[in-house]
Amino acid sequence: MPDKNILITGGTGSFGKHFTDFILKKNLFKKIIIFSRDEQKQEQMFNNLSTKNKNKVRFFMGDIRDKDRLSIALNDV
Repeated sequence: MPDKNILITGGTGSFGKHFTDFILKKNLFKKIIIFSRDEQKQEQMFNNLSTKNKNKVRFFMGDIRDKDRLSIALNDV
């Protein structure tokens, strides 16, 4: 799985943050995409990442009810 990209919908919520921390520790991925609709929480989450993890996580604004936006977020996942 180290060559896989992982998309986490609701990534800035309680589960999303804990799951992100968990998979960052395992380092079994190529890139993590945090998909959520809260820009402020995305910024807070980014600021709380360690320097070495900031380039491993990508933040993507959107709502899962928006099929077109979700489709874009799913590219290469």
